[in-house]
Amino acid sequence: MMRNIIYIFLAAFIFSCNAKEKTTRHIAFHGLGTSRDSAFSGSCPYLFKAGDSAVLISWLRDVSDTQAVLCYAIADNGVDFGATVVVPGSDNAHPHGENLPRVIKTPDGKILATWGAANPNPKNPYSGIVYYSWSLDDGKNWTAPQTLSRDTNSIDQRYFDIEILKDNTVGIIWLDNRKQTDKEGSSLYFATFNENNVTDNERAIDATACQCCRTDLFADKQGNLHAVYRKIINDSIRDMVHTVSADNGKTFSVPERISPDNWVINGCPHTGPAIAQTSEGLSFAWYTLGNGSGVFYADSKDNGKTFSKRDAVSAKPSAKHPQIAIAKTGEQLIVWDEGASHGNRIGIEVRSAGGKKLKTDYLTDSTSYASFPVIRSLGNGFIVAYSGRNKPGDNEKIFYKIIDPL
Repeated sequence: MMRNIIYIFLAAFIFSCNAKEKTTRHIAFHGLGTSRDSAFSGSCPYLFKAGDSAVLISWLRDVSDTQAVLCYAIADNGVDFGATVVVPGSDNAHPHGENLPRVIKTPDGKILATWGAANPNPKNPYSGIVYYSWSLDDGKNWTAPQTLSRDTNSIDQRYFDIEILKDNTVGIIWLDNRKQTDKEGSSLYFATFNENNVTDNERAIDATACQCCRTDLFADKQGNLHAVYRKIINDSIRDMVHTVSADNGKTFSVPERISPDNWVINGCPHTGPAIAQTSEGLSFAWYTLGNGSGVFYADSKDNGKTFSKRDAVSAKPSAKHPQIAIAKTGEQLIVWDEGASHGNRIGIEVRSAGGKKLKTDYLTDSTSYASFPVIRSLGNGFIVAYSGRNKPGDNEKIFYKIIDPL
């Protein structure tokens, strides 16, 4: 099968024989890239790395003006995606770039699909619900879709993330309406999937999370489980926090603020944080308008006890939705979207393992419309997927680019 891939060459990191200083060459990116599922309009791409090389891309395909269905495809070698698979029973999926549907493959070969749907009710006409379904035979058959919680009081489940835990089970976090306080915000819940492939041991790990920002659940190489999210602090400040579990999610540490941005806003920014791990510690990226504007970066060398002073990735107020991935050689790539002169484009920044900024550029040009990028490492290269269209009147579609090292 011919590769329907656009190969783009990322900056080469060249080691000097004497000083061993890393240098970069210009990153030149043009166009929207390769379209996936090009016969249909769609949105909400998500990427998952399974094993050493396989990559899953999932997205929502528009069925009508009001209906979408969850689709996915697998590239066993990381770049050549196979046939599109439609997840049965997902035709209630509700598109939202911060509430991304996700399809993952577990180490024992099972496939888990999760997606958000609308759940209007008398208590909250804007509430949502999260469904999941399993395939135990490589996508041929699927279990009936179920909601995350069996508690009928859980009527608003949104902004979730899933991760493979150190015992190879699957953990999930989400924002939930159930809470033991009358303070503003949603509770952050955590649960695992048991041997019967249903959620188990669900519990709240915080009670004042910002209601409409993406969460991030991350398992590090030492087996610690991290959660990052936007918290409502002192009833008015909406800043990013980090909490960690050393016992596979049974208990979590007291949340620590990543940066004292002190962003006071009576509303939801709709842009969550990202976390990754280099050889030197944890890395974070997020959006704020507190004491500055745009996307920022910080790191922690002590597992989230303390954090470096934030460093701007993009100071544009329109810069949002950052994601991070780490190359096998240790370099970090941060992607985000921001407004341009005649459109919306995807920014891309290279940093060293220690957080030093090496290069900032753009993955798409300034005349098209691209947003909500996601990124995964392909060894020393990367794959980036996003929603996009060439001009305002076009239907939105799914695009991706492979970024290969020289």
